[in-house]
Amino acid sequence: MAQTTETRITEAQPTTPQPLSAQSAALQAGATHASPRLPQATSELVGPEDGPLLLIHGGAGDRGPNSTAARREQVATDLERALDAGYAVLDAGGAAEDAVCAAIHIMEDAPEFNAGRGAALTSDGNVQMDACLMTGDGEVGAVAGLTTARHPIDAARAVKHRTRHVLFAAPNDKELTDWGVAMEDPSYFVTEQRKASLADAQANGDAWEKHGTIGAVARDAGGNIAAATSTGGITNQMTGRVGDSPLPGCGNYANADTIAVSGTGIGEAFVRAVAGRQLSDRIEYAGQPPKDAAESTLDDIARHRGDGGIIVVPARGQGVIAFNSEMMNFGYRCAGSTRVNS
Repeated sequence: MAQTTETRITEAQPTTPQPLSAQSAALQAGATHASPRLPQATSELVGPEDGPLLLIHGGAGDRGPNSTAARREQVATDLERALDAGYAVLDAGGAAEDAVCAAIHIMEDAPEFNAGRGAALTSDGNVQMDACLMTGDGEVGAVAGLTTARHPIDAARAVKHRTRHVLFAAPNDKELTDWGVAMEDPSYFVTEQRKASLADAQANGDAWEKHGTIGAVARDAGGNIAAATSTGGITNQMTGRVGDSPLPGCGNYANADTIAVSGTGIGEAFVRAVAGRQLSDRIEYAGQPPKDAAESTLDDIARHRGDGGIIVVPARGQGVIAFNSEMMNFGYRCAGSTRVNS
């Protein structure tokens, strides 16, 4: 098993101004004059500038009463297992898309995260799972409102490869069977901890509970990039609510000319900010380095009354881990280097 080390977060460095168009200058100016009352983003660069690289996250937010030492240790273990599975694909010369799906599978089966087994429960006490998979060539598949797919990311992948469409709302069991997606009874996904969280939210107030949306971004040996995100939403959410995770360009996005990105946090703010596409546009049109673009995007998320975290892998360049919440569960691996934080 890979060794876990302490996280070191570095402060963003100012960039040298570059000549910009009027539109690009306005975009960059809007990003760099955040109110001092907004939560401040921290970020770091990780990994090499080229070659295989895998970044994963397991949620961001505030440390709550369930954030015990034992639980954090289990989260770290599961993050390492996900890195093992995903990076084994890259190390064998496999595709970025296969790597992110392999990592997501591990976390969807781990009840510590808010995806697959252990997903958050709606106000009716049910699971309602969303996922998205996108590759740098612009091809994408997404699903919302799943109740029986063991691995929601597989349903998203089936939409990408086996249909002419991009986003399916609540595909039925026959469609999932036809697509070859493994299924479980809805009771499989419900854990005692999530039932307790729902009871607490309904008895003591419906605060935003952030506890583990998962994501993975990767670059393979050929320079191809991919992004995958999977979630159970928010505890006590209304039935039918859809957040940012299955919406291409919001919580999940990939563009071969810029980056692959997966986000976690308050989904409504990521949707309002069109966070994934905004981050890509800041790089492509405003000329921001990926690290600065990630921080600027988090500033805009904060202006939309949200916080959370972002993981980024460019087609060429170092990866980025950034968040403006109290904490973020994440990990990364490349040749000769690995780390997890929980």
